[in-house]
Amino acid sequence: MKEIDYNKIINYLLIGYAFALPISKAGVNIFETLILLTWIIQGNWRYKYNLYKKNLLFIGFFMLVLFSVISIPWASDTVFALDYIAKYRHFLIILPIYSSLDTKYIKLIFSAFLSGMFISEVMSYGIFFELWKYKNILPRDPSPFMSHVDYSVYLAFTSILLLTRLMDETEENIKLKFLYAAFFASSAINLFINGGRTGQVTFVVLIFISVLMSFKSKLTAFFISMVLIISTLVVAYNYSPNFNHKFNHASNGIKAMIYDNNYKSDGFSQRVSLWIVGVDNFKDNFLYGKGIGNDTADIEYYAQKRGFDPKFLSEFGDNHNMFLIIGLQLGIVGLIAMILIFYSIFRLSFISNVNKILSLTFIVGFFLWSLGNTTFHTMNAMVFFALFAGLFNKISHMEISTNKKIH
Repeated sequence: MKEIDYNKIINYLLIGYAFALPISKAGVNIFETLILLTWIIQGNWRYKYNLYKKNLLFIGFFMLVLFSVISIPWASDTVFALDYIAKYRHFLIILPIYSSLDTKYIKLIFSAFLSGMFISEVMSYGIFFELWKYKNILPRDPSPFMSHVDYSVYLAFTSILLLTRLMDETEENIKLKFLYAAFFASSAINLFINGGRTGQVTFVVLIFISVLMSFKSKLTAFFISMVLIISTLVVAYNYSPNFNHKFNHASNGIKAMIYDNNYKSDGFSQRVSLWIVGVDNFKDNFLYGKGIGNDTADIEYYAQKRGFDPKFLSEFGDNHNMFLIIGLQLGIVGLIAMILIFYSIFRLSFISNVNKILSLTFIVGFFLWSLGNTTFHTMNAMVFFALFAGLFNKISHMEISTNKKIH
């Protein structure tokens, strides 16, 4: 009887997982379950343990989950805390990626993700131009399968994936390059007709980083990136009512915050007031934290000390910053674990400059996403992190161990 190739099964399932990521939570959950079950049945635990124990990313996650469990006695509610910790299961997919991913499937996984994004964009444009209706999604904010904030970051990273393929000197197929260029333009336009400012800011930062890293002449790179960014913003401001409105609203909000001490006029200024109050709260509870579910406890007290409207801030469910939320829940140990997770991706080494660009833009983008959102507690953000953190960890490990580029 032929022996079952569990590695091959896991790799095929990972392709399906990447495809489902932008378009179906149910699909993601199904593929996630099948991958983990196959990985468990596969066994070979000694090899896996020796592989995992040397990886900084796994150490960071182990610290985060372990201290979350230890902190349960001072959580707001034990059942809530257990449910909160259980959501970290989405990160488990990093384990089979690291131990079982085969080199020849890496490009297929990236392509599967891009295919899923293509379908989501077709849906988005159809809603925007009112060609069809989908659930209760409105044409003025056509994010079909997730919130506009999450979708905007997906679009921003998709744009970088396409841009790196477009600039990749090893790709000589002109028709394929044209396809990448058209898909890049489509993703950028989609990003600016949607309402997610997080992704728009992320796009600008990631374009600058990727172009800067792609040219030997930094002056040339700086000029090209500035032309690309400024032209994109000018076109978006003049032709996208959504972006025009959001940009003006944000500008007025920042002015009101600086000149009138008004932190209530705009989403960004509201977040700033939550961050200020959260930092004050963390300073008084930095050692052990306040427990899971208690991160907004005493928010009215700290708001009053800062001269903010206590009732207004108490209406927010969290501090809209993943680092603050983890720090307030788990104290300095939790915050260190969180920083370690990000640092583990930032420090990865690669032979291929393309993979270096993608890894850096991924973690910078996710960092910006985390500054204003609960990325480690919402599914779309968690599975996005799990897939690409797992991929770049594996690619780095394979490139460094073999001293060969992986395309």
